[in-house]
Amino acid sequence: MPAVATQRRLTAEEFWQQYAGKPYELVRGEVKERMPVGLWHGILAGELIARFRDYIKHRPERAGKLAVETGFRLRTAWGESVRAPDVAFIRTERLPNPLPQTFADLAPDLVVEIASPNDAYTELRDKVDEWLQAGVQVVWVIDPQRRTVEVFQPDQPIRVLREGDTLTGDPVLPDFQLPLSELFAEIGE
Repeated sequence: MPAVATQRRLTAEEFWQQYAGKPYELVRGEVKERMPVGLWHGILAGELIARFRDYIKHRPERAGKLAVETGFRLRTAWGESVRAPDVAFIRTERLPNPLPQTFADLAPDLVVEIASPNDAYTELRDKVDEWLQAGVQVVWVIDPQRRTVEVFQPDQPIRVLREGDTLTGDPVLPDFQLPLSELFAEIGE
């Protein structure tokens, strides 16, 4: 029987040195290419950032930092990954000091993934599972085509919100509310 060649898995440090600033993620030690996002995706991410900033500005006691397309180093039972969510929120008290110039070595408190037309649902769910296993408290998967948001939390059933519903930030962003009709209005009918 011929030997099967196996590709050596990269560490987060090796990944940073070889791929920093390029459209890739490290998934359990393997490098995966990422396609640039489409216009709907970018508009929705921008709207979410604006809403989060407004929330944080008016509630300094709930301070934190937003990160966009930022690499987070995740350690799970499945291995080490560097994932870059579309939007992430990290509470101030959890931020390292000083902030690293490389990947953040922590799981955000809240992660937003915006589905692109070519995203396989199984891959999105795999990302969600990895985020939750790494310690993320809330993951939102926004699907602009179906105009839905799936809300994932550890040990909770999935909640599926539709255009007439209101998205909340509990427990990470108490009192944060965003009617989905307003969010999806940004991309038209």
